Amino acid sequence: MGYTDMKLLLTTIKSDCKQTELALKSIYSVITDSPMDVQLKTFGRNDLYTDIFEDIATGQYDIVYFHADSCNIRQLCRAADMVKKAIPNIAIIFGGMEVSFETRSFIKNNDFVDYVIRGEGETVLFNFIKSVLDYEFDFENIAGLAYWDGDQVVVNPYDAPAEMESLPFPYEKFEAGKGTVYYETIRGTSDRTVYSQFLPNARVRALSISRVCTELRYFIANEVERVVFLDKWFNYNTERAYRIFEYIINNDNGITSFEFNIDGELLDEETIRLLSEAREGQIIFNADIASTNAEVLAACGRGENIYRLMYNLTKLLQGGKVRTEIHVKAGLPHETEAMFARSFNKTYGMAEGMPVHIDSIYMSKGTALRAGAHEFGYIYASEAPYEVIATGSMTSDELLRIRALSRTVESYIGDGGFKKSIPRILNDTGIKPYDLFSRLTAYISKNGLEGKTRKKEHLARILFAYTDGLYDDLADSVKHEILKDVIYADLESMIGEDAMKKFDKKGWELD
Repeated sequence: MGYTDMKLLLTTIKSDCKQTELALKSIYSVITDSPMDVQLKTFGRNDLYTDIFEDIATGQYDIVYFHADSCNIRQLCRAADMVKKAIPNIAIIFGGMEVSFETRSFIKNNDFVDYVIRGEGETVLFNFIKSVLDYEFDFENIAGLAYWDGDQVVVNPYDAPAEMESLPFPYEKFEAGKGTVYYETIRGTSDRTVYSQFLPNARVRALSISRVCTELRYFIANEVERVVFLDKWFNYNTERAYRIFEYIINNDNGITSFEFNIDGELLDEETIRLLSEAREGQIIFNADIASTNAEVLAACGRGENIYRLMYNLTKLLQGGKVRTEIHVKAGLPHETEAMFARSFNKTYGMAEGMPVHIDSIYMSKGTALRAGAHEFGYIYASEAPYEVIATGSMTSDELLRIRALSRTVESYIGDGGFKKSIPRILNDTGIKPYDLFSRLTAYISKNGLEGKTRKKEHLARILFAYTDGLYDDLADSVKHEILKDVIYADLESMIGEDAMKKFDKKGWELD
């Protein structure tokens, strides 16, 4: 069999890492025209690794490329190990950010891996395939490649960053469909925080505005439901961001929404005015505040003027057109539980009625935080996704308490639900947001109600039952009855008419 008859499979497992699926499509778009038979297959997150092995082992592939992230690496390694044992002559390649750092130890600890593609994979894998097809096998000259040479592991330096304009539009090869699609216009990131994973010396590179608008026209014409930009931060260049926002607003199809990760400090008055012209829900922002504490922000490498950032986001929220999801992080360097509580309270006060999310910190490979873990007293899981267990400023009990609280926050306001009920409780009682969610979390745990937090109807009943005692302290039963009406109105806005009829029939009692 000649090399041109070889079969190459590009594969991954769906995960919470949004970049993975798009990265695999981009790699496929670059190498699909090679003489090899190139196939792409994405497995579901609930697929057993034994089933993945069986599928690959019966596919008669000569080379399999596994694209790994911190969420799917374990399952991929299990499947790849079985594939290699079943077919010793098959070439196993791994790629993705998870294996782009500490590559030598990854290969040594996983002897079923023959090659690793480090960093941005398109050019590196293309050069590898070309070397094989040309019978050159000059692996030592392929930047970004790591491989076995006898009993030694060779790790070549990273390849030069790919120029964005040289990469094809991934959706030329794949139909976007009508649901959610992932899209990137920037590589490299201006975010240099200690918890962010990025390649060394990777400068920011961006698609031209004209190309972005052309590709957005494709999504708009195909009435895609949501386009999620993976860029961070999208508005690093305010003029570029303004012109793309302007194009989106002026070419609205009434259906497609666009989601961006933005740096709130870089929002200027002109952009905020423009965004007020958007269709409600057309544009969605993820704004990472992280913390409102200056000491914590400094330790993270974020030089933001937190007051400017919060002022800009408040002005944006007042416009009412852009759905803004606010993120704070738990477990940052030097941060105590009390400091986190203050950050959460300030953030919620600014974004009242908007979704607020509490994100956990992970000690990802390639981050300065992982390299300096000892300095900050971090204890973290030894296996991906490397969850933080304790810090020098927060015990494991405190972090577990915040993690439980974050689930309650996500249930009640993570999607913008109960947007009138929670503010009403806070205003009636004078309790702080962090204290409210802490007590509500404790109530749910004490009464064994965790299994009932998946349905909005149950959440409404839990909230009303919990506040019964809270309002007893006020000795004001009228306010509690008014709260019941507010919770009911919130519930009506979240579930359908038939579900409300069932709720009315059952009433407010918890089982």
